[in-house]
Amino acid sequence: MRFVHPVKNLKSRLTVVITALVFVSSVLLALAALTLAEREMAGLVGDREFALLSSAAGHLERDLDAKRTLLRAIAKGAHPDSLAEPGAVQAYLERHGTLREQFFNVVAFDASGTLVASLTDRRQIGTFSGADRPYFTQTVSAHEGIVSQPFRSKLSARPVVLLTEPVYDAAGRLVVILAGGIDLGQPSFLGQLEPLKPGRSGYLFLLAPDGTILHHPDTRRILRKVSEEAGGVMPTTQRALAGFEGWSRAPTKAGVDALIGYKRVPSTGWIVGIVYPAAEAFAPLIALRHAAMLPTTLLALLAGLLGWLAIHRLLRPLETLRTQIARVERGEADIDVLDLSRRDEVGALSRAFHSLTRLRARADEEMARLARTDSLTGLHNRRVFEAELDKALLRANRSGSRVAVAYLDIDRFKQINDTHGHATGDLVLVEFARRLRATVRVTDTVARQAGDEFVVLFEHLGASEELAALGRKIVEAMRPAFLADSIDLAVTTSVGLAVAAPGIGRDALLRQADEALYAAKAAGRDGYRVVPPPPLDTANTLAR
Repeated sequence: MRFVHPVKNLKSRLTVVITALVFVSSVLLALAALTLAEREMAGLVGDREFALLSSAAGHLERDLDAKRTLLRAIAKGAHPDSLAEPGAVQAYLERHGTLREQFFNVVAFDASGTLVASLTDRRQIGTFSGADRPYFTQTVSAHEGIVSQPFRSKLSARPVVLLTEPVYDAAGRLVVILAGGIDLGQPSFLGQLEPLKPGRSGYLFLLAPDGTILHHPDTRRILRKVSEEAGGVMPTTQRALAGFEGWSRAPTKAGVDALIGYKRVPSTGWIVGIVYPAAEAFAPLIALRHAAMLPTTLLALLAGLLGWLAIHRLLRPLETLRTQIARVERGEADIDVLDLSRRDEVGALSRAFHSLTRLRARADEEMARLARTDSLTGLHNRRVFEAELDKALLRANRSGSRVAVAYLDIDRFKQINDTHGHATGDLVLVEFARRLRATVRVTDTVARQAGDEFVVLFEHLGASEELAALGRKIVEAMRPAFLADSIDLAVTTSVGLAVAAPGIGRDALLRQADEALYAAKAAGRDGYRVVPPPPLDTANTLAR
């Protein structure tokens, strides 16, 4: 009877080995294990803190987005003509109670920069001017809302950031600029980051892209630039200001060994930072290390060596798999070199990698197809058409055969879009492409050039009348009503056709067909025009 080893898979074999080693060495492995564990734990803790950091940045992003969306909606809902009346802007803001929930104050400036409304303090209405303030000039220059740099408000003396939204009248003249203030010390905004701080002594902070401190446990540092503080900019902060995102272990400005992470808020470029002192992060390991007994070191090293040798042997199939994958990556072997017959985890990993590689190959093929195809109509795209036209012109010059192109578009397509909507317009484009493809010859190349413009490449034309017959056939194919979204639409096309003269380039030929298209439109649309082909004798002479 054939003996079956009771331990069939890699996990079971590792479990048996590790259990035996733990039984033999017990706590004797503690010191060696703790050193390795601390290294691994640093990665785990760092990744966890970076996840917290990403959560904090996401919270700020969502909060800012909600505030900007609200301010933008209120700006768009305003009637510019009615805001010209005295007190109209103040009354308009007072009607929107949600502004008080999202901002500590909302003010409005007229086109000259004079304060004309304020939700929380009306005393400076008409006397305060923001015309020379960066948030005002930047909004006027950008013609859209901005997030200001942090500053200390002259109205409230608080550290604030402003979100702005301009309101323009029908003539495009600036009427007012709405500005919502965010108090950087307000618990409803940055104060919500506090529950995310790590441990007892860890903390979160917030920097502007220029290094200005927006939030810090030491409130005296708010609105200072890190570059202007004693000690200058720490290397980790310098990397963050240069674009780094992630965590590292480094000393703080106070000299404390800590895990420090940085994550940007995409819409503003603000940098959310986290500091977690290493002494607190690794406190359990540090305590356990102090408790370990020195005499156990030699026995722990011996057990570790035995374990390493055993695991090295057990993981040999995994090393073989790694080598095979490396050969596949270098192109030295096909993916079928992997051993798919193993029944353990290595075999499962081989099969998963094999399947993933096959899926990626199919995905690459699909991407290549999409790169050549117009996604809406399924026709060739402009890039493919130009390549095919270049090759056709070379073939024609060598063989003396005739090549022609048709340049066509949908008459009054903009009117269809404006009247029935872009969704209906897309249906018209799809049906137009289907009819066009069904009308021309199987050997002809049909492509969507752009918008409602299409092109067709004709090769191996016979008599000169054949091109005109193709143009007439295309025009007639489009005259039956188009059924688009349960609507019968009258759709026509104008077609310009041009025969390639010997030696002509792609751009020149397309230009001739485009000119013929405009001639067809000038003649009343729903028709075609053919650029006269070069005389056959002349063509033959040029070809020779």
